Amino acid sequence: MINRNLAITGIVLATMLGSLGLSAFATDNPQTIAALGATVEAPDGVLHDKVETLLRTDVGLVGSQFRVLSKSGVITLGGTVPDEHSLRRALDLASSVRGVREVRNAMEIDSPK
Repeated sequence: MINRNLAITGIVLATMLGSLGLSAFATDNPQTIAALGATVEAPDGVLHDKVETLLRTDVGLVGSQFRVLSKSGVITLGGTVPDEHSLRRALDLASSVRGVREVRNAMEIDSPK
């Protein structure tokens, strides 16, 4: 019984150590590093799309025009909104998206015509 437990423990330990060695080797591979760098860009594109879709489909923001920029999880909102309430709503909605670290305001309130 003890030999069986030792054998199972040895297999588990060897598997764990083997996977640690493999992951350390993988990070030294230039192609893997390049692939990881390329995937870092993807979340910004996803955040941009989520924020833009949320703002453009919100009924409370009808009449607003948005420019959405995303870099490293920081969203910058530009464009025009009809009033202060719409501006606050847009900032609140953008900050509610999961993954957004910060929202910067570059929007202007459109003067009534």
